Formats: sequence, C-alpha cells, structure tokens
Amino acid sequence: MKAGNIKFFCPGSQCDYELTFPVVRHILSSVMTAEELTAMCDRISNNFLHKPDTGIRSCQVCGVNWRKDYTKRWPGHRNRVVCNTCSKNQGRTVEYCWECRREWRGGDYKCGYPDCTWEEEQLTTLRTCETKTVGEVYYCPAIRACPRCGTLIRHASGCKHMTCKCGCKFCFVCLKASQDIQWECSPYGYCPIAPRQTALPSTPSSL
Repeated sequence: MKAGNIKFFCPGSQCDYELTFPVVRHILSSVMTAEELTAMCDRISNNFLHKPDTGIRSCQVCGVNWRKDYTKRWPGHRNRVVCNTCSKNQGRTVEYCWECRREWRGGDYKCGYPDCTWEEEQLTTLRTCETKTVGEVYYCPAIRACPRCGTLIRHASGCKHMTCKCGCKFCFVCLKASQDIQWECSPYGYCPIAPRQTALPSTPSSL
C-alpha cells in the first residue's frame, strides 16, 4: 500500500485473488484520514499513468489526462494531438506533442523542440534490436513498428500475424497488411523478411 501499487491481491498466504480498486479504496477509508486516502489514491493514479503501455498522457499546460485513440485518423503527424481543454480555455485550437507533451510549435513532422528525441530513440530500437525465429523464418527483427500508427511491437510467441492496438493487421515478417480478412502469407509458413524499418509513418494510413 505504501508503495502506491496499481494492483492489489488478497494478503492471504494461499490466495492470489486480485482486489478491484473500489474495494481497496473502501478498505483504506476505514483506516486512513481523508487526507491520507487522497494522497494514496493520487499516488496509485500517478503510478498507473507512468506505466509505458497505458496510452495516457497529461497536457503540461492544463494538466488534463488524455487517452490516445489509436484508431482515429487525425491529420498531420501521429504525435500531434489537440488538447480540448486548452483549446476551450484559450479560444483557439491548441495542439501538443504526444511524446514530450509541450505545445506543438513546429511543422507537420517535428514538434519543434530539439530535445524531443523520442522518434530517434524509436528508430535506434528498430535498427539495433535482436533477431529471432518467427515461424519458419530465421533472423527476423524482434521488434517492428506498426505500418499504420508506428507503435513498436515486440514479437513474443505465436504466429507472425499481428493486430496492433490501432486495429491494423499485418505480417511481422514481411510487413504486408491484410486486405479485409485475406492474408498474402500463411500464419506459420515462409515469407520474405522485410528489411529493418528506417522510418516511422508520419500520418496514419488506411492500411
């Protein structure tokens, strides 16, 4: 509890039942003051928001948290998003960089801050990641970027057909997207390895 964890389990030695947050909060309310409970809940929320896979960011101007809609077809760069709260407060469209969370002041492709190196770090990961065997294909990069939204995906196990959180279905080996429900390659058979990716999609495509 003191660590502000985001998952809680029954403390019984033979029980691994996961407790829901409302239950945990109800239990804490009986042993904590209102100030202590608020501080604990804030710490739990903060720990959850800083997980790398939540898809949630907070605008650094207004502090409002937003969950990224990976299925949305937005204009411009995939990291260029609109803060509705700042836009309403300032009477204009306020856009910010999804990665560094500062107001967008660059062009269509860069947010305008030289120290926002997220994309370079992603490309370095794609360039230097280890290789692995996927199905019947050897020496396939273990990490690929989704052809539609650019999210990095690591192949853990199973077949080579992937479904990204944005809904894009593609082959991890040849990087070809499925057309409707048709695949150009079988789930476990051989297909040519696409080269390591050297660029990320700037605008979500219709793949």
